Amino acid sequence: MPAIRQLPYFFPLIRRFAALVLVAGAASTAHATQPIPAFAEVKAGAKPSVAVLLARDGTPLAERRIDTRVRRLEWVGLSSLSPSLKEALLAAEDKRFFEHSGVDWRAFAGSLWHNLWYDRKRGASTLSMQLAGLLDPELALGYAGMPRRSIGQKWDQALAAQALEARWTKEQILEAYLNLAPFRGDLQGVHAASRAFFGKPPTEIGRPEALVLAVLLRGPNARADTVARRACVLAERIGAPSACGPAQRLADTSLDRQQLGSRWDLAPHTARHLLQHAGERLVTTFDADAQRLVLQVVRRLGSGEAAAVVVDNASGDVLAYVGAPEAALPDQAVLLRSAGNLLLPFAYGVALERRQLTAASLLEESLANHAPTQPDDRMWVSVRRALTESLTEPAQTVLRMAGEQLPERLRQAEVDMARGGGADVGLVQLAGLYRSLASGGQWLAPRLVAGPERTPRRVLRAEAGFIVGDMLAEPDADGNPQAFAFRQYVPDGREALMIGFSERFSIALWAAGNRGMPAQAGAAWHEILRGLHRSQPPVRPAPPPGVVSSLVVFEPPVESARREWFIRGTELERVMVPRSLPRIAYPAGGTIVDGMPLADDSNFRIHFEALRTAPGAWWRLNGERIGNGGNSSSASRTAWRPVAGRHVLDLMSAEGQVLDSVTFAVRAPVDDSQPADH
Repeated sequence: MPAIRQLPYFFPLIRRFAALVLVAGAASTAHATQPIPAFAEVKAGAKPSVAVLLARDGTPLAERRIDTRVRRLEWVGLSSLSPSLKEALLAAEDKRFFEHSGVDWRAFAGSLWHNLWYDRKRGASTLSMQLAGLLDPELALGYAGMPRRSIGQKWDQALAAQALEARWTKEQILEAYLNLAPFRGDLQGVHAASRAFFGKPPTEIGRPEALVLAVLLRGPNARADTVARRACVLAERIGAPSACGPAQRLADTSLDRQQLGSRWDLAPHTARHLLQHAGERLVTTFDADAQRLVLQVVRRLGSGEAAAVVVDNASGDVLAYVGAPEAALPDQAVLLRSAGNLLLPFAYGVALERRQLTAASLLEESLANHAPTQPDDRMWVSVRRALTESLTEPAQTVLRMAGEQLPERLRQAEVDMARGGGADVGLVQLAGLYRSLASGGQWLAPRLVAGPERTPRRVLRAEAGFIVGDMLAEPDADGNPQAFAFRQYVPDGREALMIGFSERFSIALWAAGNRGMPAQAGAAWHEILRGLHRSQPPVRPAPPPGVVSSLVVFEPPVESARREWFIRGTELERVMVPRSLPRIAYPAGGTIVDGMPLADDSNFRIHFEALRTAPGAWWRLNGERIGNGGNSSSASRTAWRPVAGRHVLDLMSAEGQVLDSVTFAVRAPVDDSQPADH
């Protein structure tokens, strides 16, 4: 039995005081000292502590916790809450909730009388009074270090509760209370509590879960065994004793082992990049099905080092972005990597566009696997084969032909080439670059979030882009080109970077691991393509108006006769093996020429040399003609006074086409008084 206070001399005085308080309370019209906010205002202000990333159709993809002070999820409407939860809550906290007008005066009087005479205190706060404390910190228990169970605080809460009931409906009060009440630790609101304890939304709460949540409201941080015991008492009170056992097990297993992970983990790396504000719900350009497909394929690779990106060709929108197989791993898609030979198709495209080459033109390749066709033992391959097989010598020839045009075109796609001709790119950047080949040579910056329309930039003309894409098309079992393009760069035996496109999608994938990873990654790329096209198989793109098809015969037959695509006006019926191919012999591309002898000899000159020049060929340095030109002897060798700096040297045909091009640098004394010999 609780100990009764030993105050016999003051009993009459205390009884009179208590009676006066009760009478005053019953007669009061209750006006709150603070303005009561509107329900809509409170609901709007209760922002979740997390931000959510959404697919373009609104499907949740990922979430990120922003506010670390509290864990609160989205507001839940009363109509969506489990009836069992509402039943348990009212039985535990306010059984006459729908009968009183904010204050249960009968319980208030009983509590007041009990607390005057007994050491063990008993509360009488209604849900409305508790909600008033949640809305106004000055009415909350323990505010500013005070015990706040005084008659004054109860009276303030009662006034605020009656004012709240005068403005809000009972349903609004109950809904707000369940969304704002603290449950355990930093958990606030039934939504966060239900997810953390039971891994389910509050709409799916059953009676055992409801009992645990209801008794937690009276003691949020009580021991698990205490919560279990109180849940069983509440189960008896509502006439459901069979729920006692399940509620006890839930209290023992769930309260101190909360589920704190994200509800959605389809795009965690993008969420970390984009989500910045608590309560934010950001709609991306992602397609939920595509994101799910790519994530599954990347995970099946069995390597922690893998990433993939899918871009929509029509809009340039990113449809899927997987930075790593698991959320805890660093984002690999954003890292810049050497593009290797993946930029070569654009060099070939520039040469095609400038009509320096066709897909059937022949290029020298010393490692070609056929017998020599000329006495000088030179080998020849078509441009198509050279690009498809990434042959080195033809690639160098084409890079020289493209010259400064290639880095200029790539800059349109925000890709910067280094002096050595390479470039470092991320997967999104690479997918956007190859998308231009599938989109008439027009580049659009890939985007993850919808925004204003962007102005496309031209990387290649549509005719050249189409022919390059056709050359990159993989052959089927019969040797016919398939309806998609694919290219793979393997810097070593354990790493691979893949890129390709169909008429609808561009896909970039990177993976590293064991020695068999390049083959596995290639299979994964094709699996993604098949999954994206599962309802609509890819179709071969139609050639643009400026492209024509023609039957080509090689003489001698270094390659089999075939139909080939040409830019109109460059068609060939027979391709003869060249007897000579003009080439700059000195200086070699990328070299540094020593011009320091100028310091001692002002007449010092270096000589540009070319092989197999034709009549009328001439030299161009940094865009300006030099030397006399006009005959093969003057074009084969010309003198030049070296000037310090970087230079571009072109060997030009009589018709003004670039036959060969090199970039070199000069180390020489700086002397502005001596102009270069032009």
